Amino acid sequence: MSLPVMIPETRPISDLRTHLPEIEETARETGEPIVLTRNGAPALVVIDCQAYNRAMQRERHIRKLREAEIEANYVAKTVSLDESKARMKQVAETLEALHA
Repeated sequence: MSLPVMIPETRPISDLRTHLPEIEETARETGEPIVLTRNGAPALVVIDCQAYNRAMQRERHIRKLREAEIEANYVAKTVSLDESKARMKQVAETLEALHA
């Protein structure tokens, strides 16, 4: 089952001059971006500030989850505090021996 693809509202950029209140209201009510075109090509995107903030927060969460997933793939196992201390002691002794 495929999800329906949302096609954003598209308007000519000249509507900013003539219909700004309407564009603002639509963006606020729908929370969806409005694509403004110049000569038929996308030029700007208008989005309500709250919708933008939610999208950015969602993007930050997704990025953090991806970072955690990548990090989990590189961590072979957890190390106890005692094992960590023993390794640090071994490294310190090795460094002392090299500088002696």
